[in-house]
Amino acid sequence: MLNNPRSYEEACRTFRWRIPELYNLSFDVCDRQTLGGADGHRTALIVEQQDGTVERYTFHVLRLLANRLANVLTARGIRAGDRVALALPPGLAAAIALLAIPRMGALAVPVPLGLGAEPLVWRLGNSGAAALIADPAMLPALDVVRPLLPDLQTILVAAESSGPDAPALWPELETASDSFAPLVTSPDTPAFVFYPTDGAGRPAGIVQAHRAMAGGLPAVEMAMGLFPQFGDIAWTPADWMNAEALFRLVLPAWHHGVAVLATPGPFDPGRGLDMIGRHGVRALWLPPLLVAPLAEAASRPFARPRALASGPDPLSSDLHETVLRAFGIHINEAWGVTETGAVAANLAGMMELRPPSPGRAAPGLTVEAVDEHGRPVRAGERGILAVSADAPGGFLGYWGDAPGPARRIRKWLLTGRLGMRDLDNYLWPEPLAREEGVVLIAGSRVRLNEVEAVLADHPAIAAAGLIDLEGGGLRAFVVPRPGHAPDPAELRAWVRLRRSDAEAPRRIEVVDSLPLAVDGSILYDELRAQPLRIDTPTAEDRWLLRK
Repeated sequence: MLNNPRSYEEACRTFRWRIPELYNLSFDVCDRQTLGGADGHRTALIVEQQDGTVERYTFHVLRLLANRLANVLTARGIRAGDRVALALPPGLAAAIALLAIPRMGALAVPVPLGLGAEPLVWRLGNSGAAALIADPAMLPALDVVRPLLPDLQTILVAAESSGPDAPALWPELETASDSFAPLVTSPDTPAFVFYPTDGAGRPAGIVQAHRAMAGGLPAVEMAMGLFPQFGDIAWTPADWMNAEALFRLVLPAWHHGVAVLATPGPFDPGRGLDMIGRHGVRALWLPPLLVAPLAEAASRPFARPRALASGPDPLSSDLHETVLRAFGIHINEAWGVTETGAVAANLAGMMELRPPSPGRAAPGLTVEAVDEHGRPVRAGERGILAVSADAPGGFLGYWGDAPGPARRIRKWLLTGRLGMRDLDNYLWPEPLAREEGVVLIAGSRVRLNEVEAVLADHPAIAAAGLIDLEGGGLRAFVVPRPGHAPDPAELRAWVRLRRSDAEAPRRIEVVDSLPLAVDGSILYDELRAQPLRIDTPTAEDRWLLRK
C-alpha cells in the first residue's frame, strides 16, 4: 500500500486505502497471485523440517491444495459462518488450512500447539468449532476433552494415517477435487476468531474480518523497511497460530507475492541464523521474546537480513543497541493490540527511533490517547490509547458479545491499553498491569490457582501451592495423599497435558503441609521464604545457586 515514500510525512500525505467492496482474504493472498498474468509458479512457501529436509511450494500448488481442503470440509458439512479450529505448526498443512477456511466463508480459530486440555476445550467449546485440523501432537489433550465438545463433528489429523474417529488429512486431500470457487465476501465478513496464546483464564474470542490483514499493512510495511523490496524472502520463528505471526508477516508476504519460510519445531537461535543465510531471508519479524536470543547468537559472520521488525510489546534502548551491534541494522517496531491490528510503527532512517516508543500512527490511521469518554487528552497526558473507529484493521467484536478490554465509543476504538502521545506524535504504551495471582513465565501469563487446581486434581496429591522462581519457571509444593509417593516427572506431564508447557513446574517439592492463614488461604510469602532444596537440583537450579 505504501509507494516507497521519502519521508513519514509524505507517506501520510499520499496514502489512500484501497480495499475493494468485495474482498476475500484467501483470494487476495493466493488466487490473485495466479491470475491476470501473474506468475503463479513463483515460490510461495519454503518448509525446512528439523532434519534439514527442504520443500518448496508455489502459489499455484497452494491454491489447488486449498481448494481440495475446502471440498473435504464442505463434504463434511462445514458451511459459511462455521468455525474451524486449527492447531498446526508452521508448514504446508497450516498454509492450506489458512487459505481454505476463508475461501469457504468459514471462520478459522487458531490454537497454539503448546496448550493443554483445559485451554483447548475452552477455545473449541466457546467458539462452537464444528471441525478441527490438528497436528498429531494435540491428540492426547483432545482425547481428554472430546466428550465435552458435542459441536465438534469433524477432526482431521495432519498425518498420512490415523484412526477412524480422526481421519488423516493427506489421504482425504488425495481424492478431493482441486476445483473450488472462493466465496464472494465483503471486507466485513468474519474470517478469524483469535484467543490469547497463553492458557490463563477463560478469555473472550476476538472476531476479525477479511479486511483485518489489509488494515495492518501500512504499519507492517513501514516496520519491515518499506516491504516488499526486490528479492525479499520473509520468515518469522513465531507460532503461526497467533494473530501477530499471521497479520504481521505470513499473510502480508503472500499479499505481495513474497515467499515465506516455515520452520516447524522449537526455536533455536543458531539454526535460525543458519537458515537466514541458507534461504536468503531478507525480511524478518521477531516476537519480542526472541529478539535477544537471536541477537546474542549472532556473534559470528552470517548473511544479514535487509529488514528486522518486532512487536507488539515495545523494546528497550539496550535491546535496540544489542540488535544494531549484532546485525548492523536497526530493528523497527509495529504496535497494536489484537483488536486493532498493527496501527503504529517506526522506521529507522525515515524517523528518529525513541525506544521504548514503538513509533507513530501508521499512514491512513489516527491514534490518540483519550479519556474513558472518548475525548482526546492533551499531548503528554496519560490516557487510553485509541484508534479511529473505522480503521480497517479494527475487530468486529468479541465472540458471543462477551466483555473485553476494547470498546467503541464516539469515533474511537479504545484499545484498553494505557499510554500517551507526545508532541511529536510518538506513542508511549504502558506495560500491562500485573494481575494478582498471575505471573509471567516465558512471556505467557500463568494463573497460579489454575495450576494448583490441576495438581490437586492428581490422584496422588491432596493440596498444592505454587510460586514463581526468580530465574523463571514455577516452584510447586505438593502435599501427597496418604500412601502415595508422587513422581515429579509424572506431575509435570499431568500439568502439561491439562494446562500448557509453560505451566509445568520446573521444581516440585513434596511437603507434609502448606502454610495456611486462618481463612484457609495459602501464605505465599512463607513459601517464598523456603530455601531451595539442593539434594537433587536441576541444571538451572545449579546455575541459580552459583549466582
